[in-house]
Amino acid sequence: MTDKILSLRPNRSSLNRYLASYIRMAHDHDRQLGLLVMQVKRGQEFSALFGHNRTEALLENLAERLDEVCRRDDRIMRTGDFEFALILPDIMNEGHAVLAAHKVLRALTTPFEIDGNSISIGVQIGIALFPDHAAKPDTLMQHAALALNTAANTNQSYAVYTAAAPDEISDAWDIESELDAAMQNGEMEIYYQPKINLRGGLPCGAEALLRWQSPRRGLVPPSMFIPIALRTGQLKALTWSALNMALQHAASWPTRFGPLTVAVNISPSLLEDDSTLVSRVADAMAIWGTKPNRLTLEITESAVMRHPEVSFDTIRELKTRGVAVSIDDFGTGYSSLANFKSIPASELKIDKSFVMNILEDKADAGIVRTIVDLAQAFDLQVAAEGAESLEILKTLKSMGCHYAQGFYISQPLPPQEFAQFINEYTPETF
Repeated sequence: MTDKILSLRPNRSSLNRYLASYIRMAHDHDRQLGLLVMQVKRGQEFSALFGHNRTEALLENLAERLDEVCRRDDRIMRTGDFEFALILPDIMNEGHAVLAAHKVLRALTTPFEIDGNSISIGVQIGIALFPDHAAKPDTLMQHAALALNTAANTNQSYAVYTAAAPDEISDAWDIESELDAAMQNGEMEIYYQPKINLRGGLPCGAEALLRWQSPRRGLVPPSMFIPIALRTGQLKALTWSALNMALQHAASWPTRFGPLTVAVNISPSLLEDDSTLVSRVADAMAIWGTKPNRLTLEITESAVMRHPEVSFDTIRELKTRGVAVSIDDFGTGYSSLANFKSIPASELKIDKSFVMNILEDKADAGIVRTIVDLAQAFDLQVAAEGAESLEILKTLKSMGCHYAQGFYISQPLPPQEFAQFINEYTPETF
């Protein structure tokens, strides 16, 4: 352990003592000081997957990565089971603390290796400064924690403390309490983003996207309420509501281009409850008369790989019911090739972060091409998000991609507008 790492044992109480010492030095020399509090994403999942000893080794490796990017006088300390603090003495301004956060995030982009598995570790970071945000150690710690909560609730990689942070936390609590009423009062809506077949340029289906039309707040973006619903367990109820609404709408879609598929995103926690997921999906299909191969469930790569054995069995059972399964956000998770070849999916869906820049970024283009080749090798269909231009569509088609969706084709549409889109769609040659 280097001099920069103060402790690898979870010890929040010692942070106050160290902070007090560094704050005194900063005060005596009229300097600023930064405090970064970092929470490891999915920490409990890592522990469940790999056990205590391997998880501890993983966290020690994480601390070593932090050590590599820290300055000589910076100090690293583990303050909780999956939490670290970084003390930044002698910084010039807020920008230097934010720069340190970016360095940390970049340092963690390279996956870690555990038992032959490539594991991506993400963190969320809260930032607070002395003397701008607090003059006392305990207050500085509290404000950094509030900033961390802000990052978590808004699904950002980091957040800097502001005086409005407590209000934002309060607002998140309000959203949590309002979600149940929103579902009961019919405030949840489904928008549909069309998906086209690149081989013929014709619509083949749509992805169902949940929206919240609040009487008090107006249209609440998913980026605001989905992370809260995920944290509180309300995402399960939202998922079932979305599934039933989507199947109800799809039953009356125009058949101008033949039967259209509807894709519904599935909460990661539902994938691990195989009996409930399979039976409730089957019941919903029966209620709305959904024929086999009309429903696709989109499940993120990281969700599938949380508990691969359970996930694979569930996916196989869904496929026996005629349900297609698409691995969403492919390329952003942490599956190894050994696990990937066993996933009984129907489709890979390439994340838009790789697609949107394929015309300018050779690395992104290479990633997309590799995913397409990989899918073809395993006889899987490939869909791409982020088709924002005709040139991107042409490039995706030339690479062998089967399906695409994106703003060039259409933004997400309310049910009636989606039906109108299908009725008025003019196939484009590309």
